[in-house]
Amino acid sequence: MKIVTPSQMKRMDQRAVEEGLFSSLRLMQNAAETLYRSVSALMEERGYSRVLLLAGGGNNGGDAYALACLLHPLYQPAILQVDAPKSEDCIYYAERCKKLGVPIVSSPAGFDLVVDGVFGTGFRGELPQKVQELFAQIDAPVVAIDLPSGMDGNSGCCSKGTLRPIQTITFAFKKPCHLLADCGEVILADIGIPQAYADEITLQELTPVLPKRSLWGHKNSYGAVGMSVGSAEYSGAAALAIKGALQSGVGLVYADVPQEIKPALAKKFYGPILKDGACDARLVGSGLGRSTQAEETLKARLEESSPLVIDGDGLFHLQKHLAPRKSLTVLTPHIGEFARLIGMDKEALLQNRIAIAMAFAKKYKVILVLKDTATLVTDGVRAELLSAPCSALGKGGSGDVLAGLIAGMLAGKGEPFDLVKTAVWLHNRAAHLAAAEHSVRALQPEQIADYIDNAWMELEDGTF
Repeated sequence: MKIVTPSQMKRMDQRAVEEGLFSSLRLMQNAAETLYRSVSALMEERGYSRVLLLAGGGNNGGDAYALACLLHPLYQPAILQVDAPKSEDCIYYAERCKKLGVPIVSSPAGFDLVVDGVFGTGFRGELPQKVQELFAQIDAPVVAIDLPSGMDGNSGCCSKGTLRPIQTITFAFKKPCHLLADCGEVILADIGIPQAYADEITLQELTPVLPKRSLWGHKNSYGAVGMSVGSAEYSGAAALAIKGALQSGVGLVYADVPQEIKPALAKKFYGPILKDGACDARLVGSGLGRSTQAEETLKARLEESSPLVIDGDGLFHLQKHLAPRKSLTVLTPHIGEFARLIGMDKEALLQNRIAIAMAFAKKYKVILVLKDTATLVTDGVRAELLSAPCSALGKGGSGDVLAGLIAGMLAGKGEPFDLVKTAVWLHNRAAHLAAAEHSVRALQPEQIADYIDNAWMELEDGTF
């Protein structure tokens, strides 16, 4: 499903009006009708009788006023004017509320439900102090129109005081913030904007692709992956990366690891060949360490012609050797590692992560897997977001499993971007499947890796 930025959505709204599909008032009425269906259903389900609508002065506030007209009188709506109506359409629906006798109140106390229509997707910066003070008084469940007031529609970053809704109702297309931040249950409402308006937009939600696999294949049919991983201090990282690769469907796994950790790995695994070997793709970095020797290993692998996945300590050493390669390169940093790699403050990165990540991927000709609660996969042209938070993944070693899985899949045949994003999906899905049977607090990365098998079966059966 396509994801559009606030500015893109604004242009789509304008285009619909310019092409005569709707008037701007009709578009606001369409939005109000979809809001009514969700809000009234929630009130009926929970037995609520009174609803407060917080109205700003722009079109988000206009949506709140238009919704109040539809809710009146059955659901006893009241309006709290956070700002005086300013936009033409907002003024129109505010006047309609006045004529209907919808009450204007000054306090949010005493309501079963609050609908947040203060600021829309164009909000930037910090909430005004008076708004923060108002929001602090609210103790009822909140439904947000389009996005929670105080949240940046592009980055998902929130001002101090931003309300946490139980639901967010957005229109036509999701915005980046809906995948990057906690917006409660996100309900996507159709207001009549043609889906074709988004044909040229490349940002979308991540969808896995099932790689082809012949019934008549043998181990050499499915590729060989090489792995330069591990050190005396981080033998576990090597083991987890190997385990990820073994779950990828690859035919052969070569693990080039230090001699001192080979005995432990030999006891743990039957599948991998514990030496270097000819390979179709390679992983470097997981647990490699930060020694001079580790840096030399990375440099040597950068000179090879095979597809290369760089993770963990490999990314640390890459800072000195960052340059486009002729062959496919996949980088798998988490937010902190990426900030360090590009020499940017982490908080500044979070304010514009998608654009920065896409520009970086395009400049260095890489596929970038930017790991976070919502993970971004981009090659600089395409960009897909996987937003399926699972706290079980918030543990050291999770990334090693993913790196091994990605490298193993790249060693097989298929379109690289599709393989990388599918590996991201499989890893995340495995975590959710594991979490359904274990405590997320106790789950370990190696246990999650065991559920990649189940995730593969869901993808193969089309049941995800």
